[in-house]
Amino acid sequence: MRKEIKITFSIFEILFFGFLFIKLITLPPYVERKLVEIPENKNAYEIGKILKEQRIIKNIKWFLYWTNRYNVQKKLKSGIYEFSGRTPLKKVIEKLVKGEIALVRIVIPEGATIYDIGMILERAGLIKNKDEFIEYAKNKNLEGFLFPDTYYFPYNISIEGICLKMWKNFKNVFEGIYDEEINEKNWDEVKKIVTVASIIEKEASLSYERKIIAGIIYKRLKKNIPIESCSTVEYALGYKRKRLTKSDLKVKSPYNTYIHKGLPPTPICNPGKDSLIAALNPTKTDYMFFLSKGDGTNHFSKTYKEHLEAIKIYLSNQTNQETKIDGAF
Repeated sequence: MRKEIKITFSIFEILFFGFLFIKLITLPPYVERKLVEIPENKNAYEIGKILKEQRIIKNIKWFLYWTNRYNVQKKLKSGIYEFSGRTPLKKVIEKLVKGEIALVRIVIPEGATIYDIGMILERAGLIKNKDEFIEYAKNKNLEGFLFPDTYYFPYNISIEGICLKMWKNFKNVFEGIYDEEINEKNWDEVKKIVTVASIIEKEASLSYERKIIAGIIYKRLKKNIPIESCSTVEYALGYKRKRLTKSDLKVKSPYNTYIHKGLPPTPICNPGKDSLIAALNPTKTDYMFFLSKGDGTNHFSKTYKEHLEAIKIYLSNQTNQETKIDGAF
């Protein structure tokens, strides 16, 4: 006769296997880094459906059960969320309730123009078209006032929101060194300082040189002599050359400080703190000319004759030098 084998389980074993079963059916799927957008005005079921389709959660019913249990079905926030690996259901719900939307880290370098910033934002996926950003920044006259720094932006931020954060950062930094709040009465002075700082930013990399160049610019403005900055010409051209030609230096543009006296109509880039400080604290010297030596430093001259001699010395080694325009003096 065949013997029957009777298998019995203890309560502990039943509970243990039950626990394993629940863990198995609730184990969240594994995903590589993924961004999931939760649109506005979606109810808990619609959100659960999106998460299920994106393989962030395994079961919509469990999602609805726990959101109802926690009484948070109406507290789930819209936005773009980042998930990776296996995210427990409780953590998924917590992220949605707290609005822990994905943030993108971007670095805006000192001296970046609105054109540069537009490209950076587009590459980071924060905006769809850099031209939209550039147009907005131009219309709002923001060149020079978008402070270069490291920023963390959510993916669904608007162009207006990006610019507002960068402007507020500029305002905070500038007022800290200007020791006065920016207002309608001092706006012209603020714009002048920032414009000078933007030229300094493009012309100098050493701190002590920044203040010397600031002094030269202010002196030239006071004497009604053209500033003659190659960087303003490059801004007018819309691109950077290894060496500006005489034809380049004659380009018809209000930004060409070789043919127009005074400052350009707007800043030519977004200067950093050091250049703003230099523009506010120029060094008084006898120098009237500055010349790029091609190695990141400048040569300073007191007279036009000295300047011409410096051109002969550094011309062959320069990548972007001050160039004589016939009849400038």
